Amino acid sequence: MAIFDDFDDDLDAVAERARDADPGIRRVAMLGLAESVDPGAVDLLLAGLKDKDAGVREAAAKSLDEHSGLPAALGLAEALDDAVEAVRLAAAESLADKKEPASAPRLIERAQETGGPLSAFVRTAALRALRDMQDASAMPVALAALTDPDMAVRREALGVLGYLKADAALPALLLAATDPEPAVRRAVMAALVFVRSGTAGVPALIAGLSDGHWQVREEAAYSIGKAKILEAVDPLIVAANDDAWQVKAKAVNALGKLKARAAVPVVSEALGDQLSNVRKEAAAALGEIADPAAVPALEAVYDDPDPDVRKLVRWAIDRCRAA
Repeated sequence: MAIFDDFDDDLDAVAERARDADPGIRRVAMLGLAESVDPGAVDLLLAGLKDKDAGVREAAAKSLDEHSGLPAALGLAEALDDAVEAVRLAAAESLADKKEPASAPRLIERAQETGGPLSAFVRTAALRALRDMQDASAMPVALAALTDPDMAVRREALGVLGYLKADAALPALLLAATDPEPAVRRAVMAALVFVRSGTAGVPALIAGLSDGHWQVREEAAYSIGKAKILEAVDPLIVAANDDAWQVKAKAVNALGKLKARAAVPVVSEALGDQLSNVRKEAAAALGEIADPAAVPALEAVYDDPDPDVRKLVRWAIDRCRAA
């Protein structure tokens, strides 16, 4: 069984294994090509994507994750409609990391495919691959996909728009903020991270803080903090008492980014939260706000049981005293 022992031999030997009658040997050959630097490795892997055995096709799709270039990206794009789910998933995961600009036109075509049981999966995977490319030519197809009947397609389309940060997409994003699916509304909150104070997207972000699903509220708080939406201070103060600790932590973090002195009482209260993650965010936020009025609350937790919290408390005290 020496054929399994060493993948460092020349490409001709690997190619011979890739043609073996045993699908197990062909599969191992595909996996061995992941680390190959020989230009011919991609050709063998592309051939493996068309193998009659699904395990071989899956192995080829996974190994192509390690290879760049347009042929690899296009081959994976075709593998999105493989009859076997495991192959489709492997191709989608590998394709998402490609960031191959020349493959954008083909991916845009695939993002518009209709018909057949796999069409929604293909559209989803194509949009996911387009997201990181930040190619403006993908915006029309992403906007159109916001009305797709499949939730996953709508969510990935929002990812494309969020990465493009295009003002022209704002009306469609605001409309999508009322989508019935929480995962889509959460993606809207993430996509709105490019809005700025005083613009039309602010009310949607603030409304997201009171969404019925905690993950939407959490994402809204994060985007508000990152975008530094000053008019959201009061809603964030309310969110700092959210029942979900994840929302509370993000709201406190955002208040720190906004340097909201009005939030010192509610953030100081979070220093006593039972979860150390919330206490860390509270100490860090008070340090960012740097209001001397926060010193007594910080001194009261000087000996917090969590070492990370103690470190942040000391840093925050120094910041507040220096202010």
